[in-house]
Amino acid sequence: MRSLYPQDPHFTPLVTDINAPAAQWGEFSAHDPSLIEEGGVFYAFSTGNRGENNYQIRRSADLIHWEYVGQPFPQGIPAEATRELEAAYGAAPRNFTLWAPDVVRGADGRFWLYGCYTAVFGDNYSVIFLARAEEVCGPYEYAATLVVSGGRWGRTPNAIDPQIFYDGDRMYMTYGSFFGGIRILELDPATGLRKDGRQGAALRRGTDAARYGKCVLYTENAEGSVVHVARSLPLWLPFGEGSPSYADRFILMASCDNLAKDYSMREWSSDKPDRGYEVPSVKLSSSCTWRREREKGPDFFAPGHNDIFTSSDGRMFVACHNRIRYGDARRHYLLVMLAAFNGAGQLVFSFNRYAGERLRKISRGELVGDFSYIPLDAEGSKLVHARGGLSFAEDGSVLLNGERAGRWGLYGDYFVDFTLGSELYRGAAMPAWLEREGCGGITISAIGAGGYPVYLNGVRG
Repeated sequence: MRSLYPQDPHFTPLVTDINAPAAQWGEFSAHDPSLIEEGGVFYAFSTGNRGENNYQIRRSADLIHWEYVGQPFPQGIPAEATRELEAAYGAAPRNFTLWAPDVVRGADGRFWLYGCYTAVFGDNYSVIFLARAEEVCGPYEYAATLVVSGGRWGRTPNAIDPQIFYDGDRMYMTYGSFFGGIRILELDPATGLRKDGRQGAALRRGTDAARYGKCVLYTENAEGSVVHVARSLPLWLPFGEGSPSYADRFILMASCDNLAKDYSMREWSSDKPDRGYEVPSVKLSSSCTWRREREKGPDFFAPGHNDIFTSSDGRMFVACHNRIRYGDARRHYLLVMLAAFNGAGQLVFSFNRYAGERLRKISRGELVGDFSYIPLDAEGSKLVHARGGLSFAEDGSVLLNGERAGRWGLYGDYFVDFTLGSELYRGAAMPAWLEREGCGGITISAIGAGGYPVYLNGVRG
């Protein structure tokens, strides 16, 4: 009989040698990841941060074990891209490095890579371009420049971090980084180019909206946006009372704060693809660890710049870059985590490395017992250690250090709501591999009414 919980996935040991050759990397050195599936194989495209000024490609058969396979532009930046930039800027471009790619299968059957070609860190001289290839790993050929920014820092968006999403037969690109906000630009799904047909010098003319698209988040503190389209999402009253309503939701995630210190993933939602994203955001992550204060083990340090990826068999994941030692900002790793929605229609994810588990119906008996838990709040610059003493009792009580602190309830297949004091948390229960304990168990990811999450891990089975 198949186990209810994942078995030991035999994770590949994470490389810590900053000078390790690419053949040994595995998850190491992946920054700003974006996932695509092709022919039953998963590919992760990411920013190169080993000084190569190119993108990195990894592949995996199981989303657990990863192999570095090369670069999409083996010959470097094509000359026609530089010539087009010269025409757009009216001067020699400052751009020299590639960041944050996204790859989709285009209407012509080819693979379309959306990338950004930018200048020094913190400079908004950047462009977003489209390149195409016959094979998922390339080589890719430059097709066109879509957005050009630079010269008015703080008053225009930074043309980096493109991500593609579809609303039926309409195609959109979300992008932007810090000053200038998060933008959404409509594209032509037949060609992958701008729907308005702008190109060349026209990219630098016209109104702000004409050049850059709609500003959907007026913020100076977000980047790496991605939009997930959820159809007929069940929306329940707390604790599953009554019957659910159903609605379409556009879930926008982005990362906020300092990349090397207190980076955190946030969530907004709307019922329209290009407007109406709710403010304030819901916080989904910051630096934390499942180890207790004096224990050794991996951390989640400043995880962020994520993709929301759905596999061909319907599994949903959040993939981001992570560091495993608090304070070490140089060593990045690809982190893949199983995701779900809670009863309020908010996206949540398991704060555990993916180990082959799937969403399934959770029984009430599986939730009765002890949990380690990580409560996050507005503070993001300190490492939050896991705590003990939390348990779900058979009678529906939540106990904290043996004292009643609230109540809990399970409804639907895996929706879990509970209270701690006066705060209501709405979450989802998922099987998980618990690395600290070295065994399978249950994890609950929940968002509080105040917009901050709590994560629970419990040994089961």
